[in-house]
Amino acid sequence: MPLTTHGPVSSLEMFPAIGVLERADCERLLKRNMVGRLAFALHDHVSIVPVHYVYDEGWIYGRTEPGGKLVPILRNRRVAFEVDEHEGMFSWRSVVAQGALYLINPERGEKDKEVYTNALHLLRRILPSTLGKGDPVPFRNQLFRIQVSEMSGRSASLGGKRIAPRADTMRDDTAQPGADELLRASVIVALSLAVPTSTPRVHIDAFDGVVVLSGLAETAAERSLIEREVLGVENVKAVVQQLETAFPAREQPEPADIARSALNALESLDERAHRNIKVVVENDWLRVEGTVDNDAQRDEVIRSLRAVKGTRGAIDRIQIHRGSE
Repeated sequence: MPLTTHGPVSSLEMFPAIGVLERADCERLLKRNMVGRLAFALHDHVSIVPVHYVYDEGWIYGRTEPGGKLVPILRNRRVAFEVDEHEGMFSWRSVVAQGALYLINPERGEKDKEVYTNALHLLRRILPSTLGKGDPVPFRNQLFRIQVSEMSGRSASLGGKRIAPRADTMRDDTAQPGADELLRASVIVALSLAVPTSTPRVHIDAFDGVVVLSGLAETAAERSLIEREVLGVENVKAVVQQLETAFPAREQPEPADIARSALNALESLDERAHRNIKVVVENDWLRVEGTVDNDAQRDEVIRSLRAVKGTRGAIDRIQIHRGSE
């Protein structure tokens, strides 16, 4: 059993031992807990929210309210999920799982109905009234699951050896935390006066003299107004504009959105033209790899992909398959 403490640790006698958890230990930790932290990102804005969950055979099952955090998550599906246990400063275990999040919709077919029934059964282990009479949170009626593709865990306990500090140190010469906080405060004040409705929807960050705007603007006109007001703030020299626009939706596609749109564009073509085609999304460009039977098919594929919204264009790496002659 690892030594634990809830009080101050004596720096003269006790040293932490940091270890790595095996996958079996990670899974046991996930199974015996029911609250974790779901982390997701859209552009440069990172969010973390607590959720109830059940872990079962490589999947994390949970429930939430429709909309809200699900909107940015479904843009690329990639999430991280963290669970920890701790008894003291140097007595803890932590697991981080990463994977793709999927909504569970029983109306899509028999297989999805089976998944829904299983998810509901699992969630009722921790709350028997889930989605039934007496459910304390009936508005959380959207079930989801995360397919765990990566899992890692770490632990700490007292009783390790003293590790000497490294002689080299990291430098952060561009950091100006005081100036950055003043700049962020100035931008917040300017927007609250000029566009008061934006306050709860727009996230503002400032670092190294750069202002980053993320979140949601109601219209393209409001997005432009917010940008103009921020540029008018004294000492703002650079702005990273990452505001989503509610109307029209998806004005700024994520790379995953571009990939899905590219696949949809290919599906609209004759199957013979795209059956051996693969698409790579790279810095908003579509790189097209694979083979086709003739020049007409290649032209058809490239033409359809160049029309995909949010791309800079299509890079043609297609080869003509002449057959074995």
